[in-house]
Amino acid sequence: MTIQAVAKRLAKKYGTANPQTILEAMYIKIFEFPMTGIRGIYKRIKRNTVVFVDSGLSEEDRTFVLAHELGHHMLHRGDNRVFLDSCTLFRAGRYENEADLFAVCLLAEGIDDIPDDGMTVDVFAARLGISRHLAEAYFRQ
Repeated sequence: MTIQAVAKRLAKKYGTANPQTILEAMYIKIFEFPMTGIRGIYKRIKRNTVVFVDSGLSEEDRTFVLAHELGHHMLHRGDNRVFLDSCTLFRAGRYENEADLFAVCLLAEGIDDIPDDGMTVDVFAARLGISRHLAEAYFRQ
């Protein structure tokens, strides 16, 4: 199943593309506090899942970060990034790219006219407030 299909299915299941609403419906706790050098963290502790988000983010950035962290939950549940980075040769950056793409796919589900057949990558990126690189990844899906 593609990342786009996972995002679409999740939005349909919960009747929304709002990542905070979905996280709360999944009983995933969201904690906000000031963070330096990091915008969000997804963590599973035993059977509890939590998301930490920087309290200094704009609403648009906060929404994207929550969607990104939800992407980790949907795509990489149970993987330990710190372990992967420090104890294996696996490149965890791939997980970050996948979570970014999941966030774009989910947020696009919440906008009725995206993607319009005539919509350019740049217009799509501007509508979602994302980088051109992420918009291109979405169009490749």
